Amino acid sequence: MGKKYIVYQAYGSEDILNEALYSMLSFYNIHGLEERDIKLVIYTDRPTHFESVLGKDRITCRLIDAAQIKQWRGDIDFVHRVKIETLLNFTATTADEDAILYLDSDIYFLKPVHDLFGQISNGTMIMHEFEGRLNESTFPLIRRMGKFIKAHQQQLSSKGFEVPVNSGVWNAGVLGFSSSKKYVLTKVLCFTDSFYKLYQKHIAEQFGFSLYLSKEGTVFNSTSYLFHYWSFKEFRSVLKDFFYHHQSASLEKLMSEIDYISPAVLGEPKRIYDTMHWFPKAFRKLRKNRWEMPAYKYWEKNSK
Repeated sequence: MGKKYIVYQAYGSEDILNEALYSMLSFYNIHGLEERDIKLVIYTDRPTHFESVLGKDRITCRLIDAAQIKQWRGDIDFVHRVKIETLLNFTATTADEDAILYLDSDIYFLKPVHDLFGQISNGTMIMHEFEGRLNESTFPLIRRMGKFIKAHQQQLSSKGFEVPVNSGVWNAGVLGFSSSKKYVLTKVLCFTDSFYKLYQKHIAEQFGFSLYLSKEGTVFNSTSYLFHYWSFKEFRSVLKDFFYHHQSASLEKLMSEIDYISPAVLGEPKRIYDTMHWFPKAFRKLRKNRWEMPAYKYWEKNSK
């Protein structure tokens, strides 16, 4: 087995930077501060945001600036295209036997991920959660995309893309693959550039990864290892609060308290609300009682 890398991108918004920092803290909270087998790499315009907390020995920051980000958004000016370019840039420096695990900033570790790297080395592809097939997903956005693809099969085929109408779609907040499969990234980029011009939705890149990683082999669902709170944007205010109250805290202190604000716990009322049938959901909306975040005054809990 070669080297093992976890790769992030976080730039611009302090909310995104905080998410990525919290994710890294949760990594070390699970794996221990002495973990050195798995290397953390982040593409960012604010290296000090991470190095001042974790130190330069625990993370590798690769500096990107506004000009680079604009270039990586491409002619289609698509924010999620940057993810593909980030991975293309990073894998240009890795050996074929290396294992890559890319994580969106809003990922929280549930348990050690050594097994995921083992699966990657054995040829398995990793994504986050299976969200259904184009023609039958429970997500309306995916079903609508499926209808579009079905209606534009000839146009897609003329561009060299064969897209089955029953293709599966995974959440792309987690991407795991062997560096020997880096050629897939070029396919995803080519598809995204063409497809986004036809269908300008944020899931264009997600579907590109789903389509081409699944063609390489088995795609493994990583939800038991990694929690992706993509729909819980309210957590950003919690993180802002958390880091404000821990400005001078030691790394050990930070890590000892991150579970007080676990997004898996704080976001549960919203997830329950979001999965409700339309009638009770409408009733709650009428009563202006959609959902309520649990208390999270971790600094008070810690003082008791």
